[in-house]
Amino acid sequence: MARKKNNDRHALLIYPRTPGTVTSNDVTFPFPFLGLTQIAAAFPGHYSVQIIDERIRRVRGTEKADIVLISALTSTALRAYALADLFRARGIPVVIGGVHATVLPDEAARHATAVVVGEAEDIVGRLMADFESGELAGRYQSPALPDLDTIPPPRLQLLSRRHRLYLSAIQTSRGCPHRCDFCSVPAISGNRLRQKSLATVERELLALSRLRTRTLFIVDDNFTASKERTLAMLELFRYYGFRWMGFSTLAASEDEDFLRALRASGCTSLFIGFESLYGQAGVAKNRRYDTPDRIRGAVERIHRHGIGIQGSFIFGFDGHTDEVFQETAAFIQDTGIDLPVVSLLTPLPGTPFFDACDREHRLLHKNWADYDMNHVVIEPRQMTAETLQQGYAWALKYLASPTSIIARLRRGAGLHRNLLIANFALHNGQTRLAHSLWNPEAQRRFQEKGLCPC
Repeated sequence: MARKKNNDRHALLIYPRTPGTVTSNDVTFPFPFLGLTQIAAAFPGHYSVQIIDERIRRVRGTEKADIVLISALTSTALRAYALADLFRARGIPVVIGGVHATVLPDEAARHATAVVVGEAEDIVGRLMADFESGELAGRYQSPALPDLDTIPPPRLQLLSRRHRLYLSAIQTSRGCPHRCDFCSVPAISGNRLRQKSLATVERELLALSRLRTRTLFIVDDNFTASKERTLAMLELFRYYGFRWMGFSTLAASEDEDFLRALRASGCTSLFIGFESLYGQAGVAKNRRYDTPDRIRGAVERIHRHGIGIQGSFIFGFDGHTDEVFQETAAFIQDTGIDLPVVSLLTPLPGTPFFDACDREHRLLHKNWADYDMNHVVIEPRQMTAETLQQGYAWALKYLASPTSIIARLRRGAGLHRNLLIANFALHNGQTRLAHSLWNPEAQRRFQEKGLCPC
């Protein structure tokens, strides 16, 4: 067979999803993602690169490709392996990376031609050179985390228009100094906060300003971690005319001047990981906010400035009993947390929590497809697994109801258009997931105790 010319090479990048699964964030217009678009930007110029997100389009296995790269979460690892086997059966080399391959590279290697461990931008050039010479190594890992100012801007134009219609994504830092024992961020990006320079951020904002959307989704794990730097970036957002939303902690609520600056810059909402109404072992962030009253005060301060709150709550901590679901839902409604996100405590491989659960024989199984934060995979301390699963399903259904949505938005930052749209966009996916998990017998036992009314 004649050797392909350089400009004939095709790379297929895949974000997998297990067929038939239902998730709480199923929407027509999914959040844009950066991982594979950053990898695409690092490819040599003579490659034609295609990205397929299986949330939008299913991979058939017949796609044209000289090499395939798959990014796998733990919950999508089995689908990633199935796709890798499919393409390798056609004689096409497959590279698997992402969180799951980073923490379990030997497992991934059973299905891949090569495995990438950790962040990949500094590796792509070497990976492609080895591929072209027919000498792909079994494993690739950069000796150091990349300098964020040296990586090219993501090729967002390779995403579907459904990713880009309402939001543009940008990342200004990586890593998180907190050490929550259930979080896998340190395994990939480390505990040291690495930041892009303001000049690099401005170049990316200039490129994004040419797109249709005027709303930014800042994907940093904690955008407000460095207040001085955040304030400098707010000036850029104002200059380029962007509204924005990003991740933060409750520490942002402690400075009224800072909150005023956030709002003046176009901040529509902050995504805050409350996780639990009471301080829990293993949760390093928000430690000063370990009671409902303290959390309530922080929420009120943020709302007074017209900033919405997307609040994450996790069920299944050791201190949780079967009363936690109704108590948490009532707190969300009463404080007007504008867009609640509820999930189940899930021990992800590579985290201290997973290792502890494994040692204590608390893992119910290792079917990775269920490690999606929607299915119970550990034995809870103070309730049965069945109770935890149904309580989660009830909370999903209750919080996604139109009556609940309107009631809490009236109490929160106001009926902001973006938050209203986001709530109703998620309504169908959350309700479908709740119905798929629903257990009538467990629900009957809740109601006999006067909990979780339908």
